[in-house]
Amino acid sequence: MIKRIGIIFLFMLLIQGTSFADVIHLKSGGSTEGIIETETDDSVTVVVKVGKLTYPKALIESISKASGEENAKLKKKWEEQKQQRESEQEEQRKFAAEQEAKEAVKEKPPAEKPPEKKPQEEKPLKLIDTISFYDRFTYRYAVRLPPNYNSKTKYPVLFSFDPGGNGEDAAKRFAYAADNLGWIVVGSLDTRNGPWPPIRRAQEAMLKDIPKRFSVNEKRFYAAGLSGGARMSFYIARNHSDQFKGVIACGAGLDDKKEGIIRNVAAYLCVGKNDSNLGEIQELYNKLDMAHAKVYKNEFDGGHEWPSPEIISQALDWIAKQ
Repeated sequence: MIKRIGIIFLFMLLIQGTSFADVIHLKSGGSTEGIIETETDDSVTVVVKVGKLTYPKALIESISKASGEENAKLKKKWEEQKQQRESEQEEQRKFAAEQEAKEAVKEKPPAEKPPEKKPQEEKPLKLIDTISFYDRFTYRYAVRLPPNYNSKTKYPVLFSFDPGGNGEDAAKRFAYAADNLGWIVVGSLDTRNGPWPPIRRAQEAMLKDIPKRFSVNEKRFYAAGLSGGARMSFYIARNHSDQFKGVIACGAGLDDKKEGIIRNVAAYLCVGKNDSNLGEIQELYNKLDMAHAKVYKNEFDGGHEWPSPEIISQALDWIAKQ
């Protein structure tokens, strides 16, 4: 009897020390953990570490809700993780600066002091309005061009997708592709989590408009995205598999047609070790590997979020070589 009481007491302690979250279970098989902000008859908006995601009720299988106290603990945990990341990044910057200063002391000073270089300003993104050939709606996307862009060169294009439609942020995250690989990077401002027909229309509008405005290699298209944006990346690559050579999928796998494995499109899968979709990514990796597709998986320290710039650069270098 005493042993049983001790086990129950230990179990209660473990429960009290665990931080839970609201969980949205999707009909597609995936799930999202966060804090539900609003819920209507038609949709649910959930706050996650990277922002806010809105799901139509038609895509939701079920919802598991945590208590207010548990959600408060989750918010505090996110804040602590953010502060820890910022602290680590600051320490890395200080260490790099110290090493650079030591190397500078070792070097022989030049005869003449070279002119100081002005800090390079971040290149602004162009916002483009385009008309879809499906309808009369106006669609927008952000564009980042290579540093020495010219109309005589045919450039690869990376299409980036954010689950909340923040194409500017997505395009900035993949700036390495423009600045180092010489690609054109575009980020959709209209594709967000929701029904597939509007996503398809916005994607097709970009695919038709971009070759008209810029000099592109239409046989070297790539796609990348986070969460629902990852599913959008597979969606556009599936519909145009003769043009797309690679996909970078972060935190989620295939779109609604899960059975459609794309063998001729290389897939770089990255997911946080604490991401609720970790199992989904592992399952997708196994399927692609068994199908002899070109696939690579990277599990990083984190949750349902964008990976670090270093991992994004690694992913871009990998798909560029496939």
